[in-house]
Amino acid sequence: MNGKIKMQLKEYFAAPEPRAKRRFMCSLPAGPVGLSDLLLFQAAFIPKWIWGLSAVIFALALVGAECLKKDMLWCISACMPLLALAPVTESGRSQRWNMAELEMSTRFSLKSVLLARLGILGLADLLLFFLLLPLARMNGGGSLLETGVYMLCPYMLTVLLGLWASRIVHGRECAYLCGAIALGVALGNALLYQTIEGFYARHNFSYWVPAFALLSLGAVKQCIETIKQKEEPVWNLR
Repeated sequence: MNGKIKMQLKEYFAAPEPRAKRRFMCSLPAGPVGLSDLLLFQAAFIPKWIWGLSAVIFALALVGAECLKKDMLWCISACMPLLALAPVTESGRSQRWNMAELEMSTRFSLKSVLLARLGILGLADLLLFFLLLPLARMNGGGSLLETGVYMLCPYMLTVLLGLWASRIVHGRECAYLCGAIALGVALGNALLYQTIEGFYARHNFSYWVPAFALLSLGAVKQCIETIKQKEEPVWNLR
């Protein structure tokens, strides 16, 4: 393409002069958007079913432990994978709704948005964990440390497998697969309690500690890999 044709194309596709530019710039909201604003914005976009599920699990644990006087440790442990399903599915929400490219072009990167959502859901799950911990121990007889490890093992396993699956499978299939993983871990936890005698016995606690450590390390690794996968692509504009 010679220079004459380039010049003609440049003149033909010339952008018009902006109108009322100063008035438009003055109409933009003043002041920077801080981290607290980002967290508030992202908290508003978290689906309401997540908060509803947490409330239902806490209500069932409260009724079972306080009113029915039942040992709720196995039941609460089986519900922990359902709580882990929330942050796992949120990690792939942008791709599922085809919003990843748009969020990459916003002021906060997609990684920042993802960290904000995971941080909010992680804090909510941590708060619920501390509320459920005394209820799970109430009629069980184990210590708080033992009860906490029993509850967190299925949670960490779900996070590990769910984040791994979300990095491989995208779209709505990812949500279905993560749901199947959480349900499988929950049912597996309940079945093991019913079939293995002394599943939560104190003499078996020495096996739970290294399992919890390995699952936690695996979950942290998968979380780091998921965040790295959200890195913005480097465009070559030359």
